[in-house]
Amino acid sequence: MSDNATNDDVYVEGKNMYKIDGFQLSYEFNFLESYDIGWRSVIGVISDILSKGGSPKFFLASLGLNKNRLKEIENILKGISDAINYYKGSYVGGDTNSSDNNGWIDIVGIGEAVCYKSVDNIKRGDKVIITSPIGYNSIIFISYVNNWKISIPLKYKLKYKHPIVNPHLQDIFSQNCDNIHYSLDISDGLIVSLYNLVERSKLGIEITKMPVSEEVLNIANNYKIRLLDLLKFSGEEYESIFVVDKDSYHKIINQMKLLGLNPVVFGEISDRQGVYFNGELIRKTGWDNFLGWF
Repeated sequence: MSDNATNDDVYVEGKNMYKIDGFQLSYEFNFLESYDIGWRSVIGVISDILSKGGSPKFFLASLGLNKNRLKEIENILKGISDAINYYKGSYVGGDTNSSDNNGWIDIVGIGEAVCYKSVDNIKRGDKVIITSPIGYNSIIFISYVNNWKISIPLKYKLKYKHPIVNPHLQDIFSQNCDNIHYSLDISDGLIVSLYNLVERSKLGIEITKMPVSEEVLNIANNYKIRLLDLLKFSGEEYESIFVVDKDSYHKIINQMKLLGLNPVVFGEISDRQGVYFNGELIRKTGWDNFLGWF
């Protein structure tokens, strides 16, 4: 396996980007409809391609369903098709299988590299930006592990059901490629994603401000949820992290705002390997598809 394949979220060969992502349908919540499952499956792949400085072009889908769920296929495929069309991509093939369990779905995406940067470009002092505050899904996940005892605002459910990655991220990359040193999406959770960055770069991140939404923090305070739990039970929020030149981040921030994003400068690259907040090391925590929450 090549170094690129093992050390990044997408594989890049020339001007092409390749990504595969999938999940078991048993992971999904009961407020989701089959259409939402199809939509979300595509967004996971699109988020990686857009966040790595690519333009999504072609998609393939592989779907396995229990025979008792065959009526759902049409709506799942409709969700897949609508998501691909929203980003002006093309569906070029797929496969449908039977499954003895709840089922699964895998999506392959092929994109064109607009401005791909490896971790070798990261420098000490670079600013770390997230495209918008997070934490909405943390409330859903924490409520889930507590038998839904936490009331979830409708807005949070809708964001989970129908996530959207801003398609104009391509413009940010094309106009600022020289000043963007690295990028990635945070669908695996903020802390897991930041550790992916520091482990690949052998550098560190000093978090200066946790990029958690104020309204999420208010709910967390009402239910006595710790900040560390918000960070642990996070993920599948399809925002992007940009590591940018310290002298150019103001310009990039302003462009993001013009495109409807709500960016937060929340950290800086340092030589001290690890992820730190208020001088304290934050341990790696989040979700693992094999281990569960850790």
